[in-house]
Parts: sequence; structure tokens; C-alpha cells
Amino acid sequence: MSFSGIHISLDRSTNLISNNRGFSLIEIMIVVLIIGISASMAILYIDNSDERLKTEAKRILAMVQLARDDAIMTGQSMALTIDTSQGIAQYYFSKLENGKWISFSNKPYSVISLSHDIKIRSILSKKASSTSVNDLENKELIHFLPTGETSEFQIWMNNENTEYILSSTILGELSLKKSEQL
Repeated sequence: MSFSGIHISLDRSTNLISNNRGFSLIEIMIVVLIIGISASMAILYIDNSDERLKTEAKRILAMVQLARDDAIMTGQSMALTIDTSQGIAQYYFSKLENGKWISFSNKPYSVISLSHDIKIRSILSKKASSTSVNDLENKELIHFLPTGETSEFQIWMNNENTEYILSSTILGELSLKKSEQL
């Protein structure tokens, strides 16, 4: 049929519906899976050391608060020891039993090792001495007394970019601040 230059074909082959209309659900799911795996691998390679440092600073603050509160509630002196002698920074807690400092071996007070890129150091306003001769004799202890008093201390945690300072007064008031200078 033809109307002024327009040709209309009534052939049956033009009315057939094609099966090639898009992607199947399985194909889309495979592509999304591949993108997800690629994105997760990329995230692993992004340097998030500042976020790790912030997390560790908050964790040591929470652990110090817990130890201080446990000392008050149990009536038993506790102490925090920061150890950098083995090449990797770590800290752990101990309690005073029968005149000796005994390190905790169970959670939540077990030894906590820091990531290799995080450095930690502490300063006590007065060097505390242990009350007996044992394996903690020559280590610097931050004390938490049953009366709520603590050693006055400052703990610096830093990486290449950022530094946090955890400090305490003798009355056990704790503060965690991000340092402005590094």
C-alpha cells in the first residue's frame, strides 16, 4: 500500500516481538557483585589510619573509665601499664592482690596491642611505685584507687598526621582531646 510517497508494509514479520529487550536479573546481579567486590578491595587500600587512631583513643578512654569505675565498685586498686618495649605498642591492666600486682588475662582487661602505625607514650606527674617486687616493678603504672583517685597522667597517641591526648586529674576526671600541634 502506498500513500503519496509513504510505503506501509503489512508484512507479518514486523509484528513479531523480539526477545532481546534488556539484561536478565542474573546478569545484573553478577555485575553488581563484581562492582561490590571491586569497591571493597579499593576501600581496603585506602589509608584510614586517622580513623583507626581516633577509635583507639576512644577505646583507651573507655577502658580507663571502666578500670577506674571497677576499682571504686570492687574496692580493689587497679593499674594501667603501657608497654612499648617489644617493638609494638600495647597496654594492659592489673589489679593489686595480696600486695602484688597481677595482670589480667581475660577480657575486657587483656593485653591490647595497637596498630603498627600508632605510637603511644605516657607521662605521670609523679612516678608511682609498685607496692611489691614482681614483674611490674620497673614499669610505670597509672593507678586507679578504690577512693576514685587516679594517678595524674597524660597519654599521647599519634600517627603521622594526628595526635590525641588523654589526661586525668588526681580526682579521676578524664579528658580526651585532639591535639592542634603535631
